[in-house]
Amino acid sequence: MRIFYFFLALLFTDIGFGQQDFYFEDYTYQENIKSVKFYAGNNPLSYPVSNLNGTVLHFEFDDLDGDNKNYYYKIIHCDMDWNVSKDIEENDFLEGFNGEEIKNSFSSSFTLLQYTHYRLRLPNENTKWLLSGNYLLVVYDENEDVVITRRFLVAENNIKIFAKIIHAKDVSRYRTAQSLDLVLNNKDFRIVDPLKEVKVTVLQNNKWFDAVKNVSPKYLIGNEIKFDAFDPFVFEALNEFRYFDTRSLHSTNMEVQSIDIKRRGVEVVLEEDAIRKYSNYFFHKDINGNYLYLNQDNPNADISSQYTNVNFTLKMHAPLLDQEVYVIGGFCDWQLYDENKLEYDGDLEAYIGKIQIKQGVIDYYYATVDKEENINLSNLEGSWFQTQNDYMILVYLRPFGGIYDRLIGIRVVE
Repeated sequence: MRIFYFFLALLFTDIGFGQQDFYFEDYTYQENIKSVKFYAGNNPLSYPVSNLNGTVLHFEFDDLDGDNKNYYYKIIHCDMDWNVSKDIEENDFLEGFNGEEIKNSFSSSFTLLQYTHYRLRLPNENTKWLLSGNYLLVVYDENEDVVITRRFLVAENNIKIFAKIIHAKDVSRYRTAQSLDLVLNNKDFRIVDPLKEVKVTVLQNNKWFDAVKNVSPKYLIGNEIKFDAFDPFVFEALNEFRYFDTRSLHSTNMEVQSIDIKRRGVEVVLEEDAIRKYSNYFFHKDINGNYLYLNQDNPNADISSQYTNVNFTLKMHAPLLDQEVYVIGGFCDWQLYDENKLEYDGDLEAYIGKIQIKQGVIDYYYATVDKEENINLSNLEGSWFQTQNDYMILVYLRPFGGIYDRLIGIRVVE
């Protein structure tokens, strides 16, 4: 898949980038770029979903070099599989200019590590989208090196979505998995052949790597579009997320063992974690894998929050064979960055690691990763049907003769 994206990027040279590979997914390419946040409206926990009327999306990030660089952005329309929409031109999906500079930047204040905070609002006076569907935001520097890619969605509201979370019908997964009972209704929106033209993708907690993609309806009853009754949308329920809270560095909060503020930086040591696969399910409120950068000690958290070196410890009597262990979550784009990989310490009998993270509230899991980079979350976290998860349902339409994938409906089920 990585090789595919590489060649796709090379072919897509007309957007103005050099011969550099980039991924059509959420990814941060340079170590000095941190704390990327992309959300809709006034809700920093929301997925970046807009509409054709222009619901505002907010995009922001920090550059830890602390100087003033020029960053630019481009927007790419994609099909439902996150490939470039090849049959439409830029002026078909975008009004205004592509390749504009991100002009809002602010230097940090009262922080041990100096950084520059950048903000972008979309749509804006220079850029407005015209079509629904999948979009990729590409941020690059003055050398045309890509530094950030982020997915976002522009949705229409043409179809009604009815869904509820139920037990998996597979008896072996009854206690560990969650399934969606999903029905679409197109009473007020004509679709010529729903069984062929409609596809549905479902995400659990806004992560794409284990999304159920491109599921076609099975049959029609009047205006209702229905799917196979035997678990076409089934997910491991997993566990409530682990989390830590560093909004204040003057005292330790739950899950934080110690905070040491030094001139060279802030060291945060978390409480030791244990494998939860064989433990009983225990509910606690989380933010479903998301993250918030917050600061209770100083106003204007965007530029006054400290960067902390967060120390993780996962107790384990022996290292895993042929598998690596990572800390993973929305804070790291659900990607396997080198910084998030843990190493086994035989003396401590634990996997340990240190990650640089801005002050706030952070959800995370421990993941095992095999040699093919397949991510498994249940090996260390366990899986229980009772776990509270969010499911985002995306309904795409490619009518006969259509040249792009419309996103005709979206709903989040909790």
